[in-house]
Amino acid sequence: MRLAANDATLAAAEPFGAVEAVRLPDAAPFGTRLAALAGAARQQGCKWLFHTPPGETPSPTALDRVALASLHYDIVFGALATGTPPALWRPSRLAFDAAERLPHALLNWWVGQTVLARTDTILRLAEAGHFDDADAVATLFALWAHARTVKLAQPLSERPDEPEPLQTEERGAILARLALDPARLAVDWGDRRYFLPYTGRNAGIERQQTRGQFFEADELAWLSRRLGPGRVIADIGANTGNHTIFFAGPMQAARVIPFEPLPDAAAMLSRAVAWNRLANVDLSMLHHGVGARPLAMRAERSERGGLGATRLVEDVTGDIKVQPLDALLTGPVDFLKIDVEAMEMDVLSGAKGVIARNRPAIFIEVAEITADAFRIWLGENDYGVERVFSDKGHTNLLVLPRAA
Repeated sequence: MRLAANDATLAAAEPFGAVEAVRLPDAAPFGTRLAALAGAARQQGCKWLFHTPPGETPSPTALDRVALASLHYDIVFGALATGTPPALWRPSRLAFDAAERLPHALLNWWVGQTVLARTDTILRLAEAGHFDDADAVATLFALWAHARTVKLAQPLSERPDEPEPLQTEERGAILARLALDPARLAVDWGDRRYFLPYTGRNAGIERQQTRGQFFEADELAWLSRRLGPGRVIADIGANTGNHTIFFAGPMQAARVIPFEPLPDAAAMLSRAVAWNRLANVDLSMLHHGVGARPLAMRAERSERGGLGATRLVEDVTGDIKVQPLDALLTGPVDFLKIDVEAMEMDVLSGAKGVIARNRPAIFIEVAEITADAFRIWLGENDYGVERVFSDKGHTNLLVLPRAA
């Protein structure tokens, strides 16, 4: 089997045999270069092509490293080696073969443009117009969406210096794409598969979800064992639905009522509920903020923490309406989950009636600045700490009425 490679000298290796060198224009976009290389490869009878972008050269053992992957995949990406002598560049080492993980790899790791590909696959995509006027990011999405593609952890190419980070406009394009069509991250629990939305805007949460796990999976599993199925749960600060989906699915709640004031997060949560066909989730409280009293507020976004770290700030011109939980939740409830970025004392203040009437279990994130006030609240309301979860940069607590 013959292989065409641009501007490169590759040692012949099974299963490829002879290598034909092809010269490509440096300034051409990624998709255009791939299509041109595929055309030249076909003319020379090559079933495979090996593309490296300007500034990179193939690793001496690249063909050996892709040989086994080429038996199953049509497109093979790899890691990058940098420096002298070349050594694995750590941001490039992520390995995956699921298209839904591509946005996370682009935003937080590195994929690059060095690729081994079947000639017929590239020509098919080119003829379908997937490379027409496409920038590098759009080309990568097209390859992952329309071919059997894998990203290996072994370096396939080398360069003397580290590559430039993803440009602001490229990051913006990826986030805009995800806002319109979020990736579905699969999470297996028991004998069922659940799907969670990847937005690119919840770094800590979505990092764990890309590994096939619910965020705070150990804590959620413990809560499920401790509290059992059949609960009515209010998820206050539901974000994009990680806990809501767990409560409604694996935990088998009778009913879950998520409260999420941010429109973009609420929209993603609604999609996740539909994807998972969960009839026990009540979406009527989405777009509602919860606090101590009726207020108009605005969202202060967190660049580092993402959607989940957004704080609400009082503002008479704000477009987010906040009300006490007592005004929003009139029916029975067994369990409150509260994650509201240091507004937990406001939420508890506005939930006096709900708590006095139902005496629910409460799973709550407590910020350092509210820890003393929360300790006083426990004593005044006759609640005790059942479990402390403190293995992250914040403290989660399960608190129960002392009688329980």
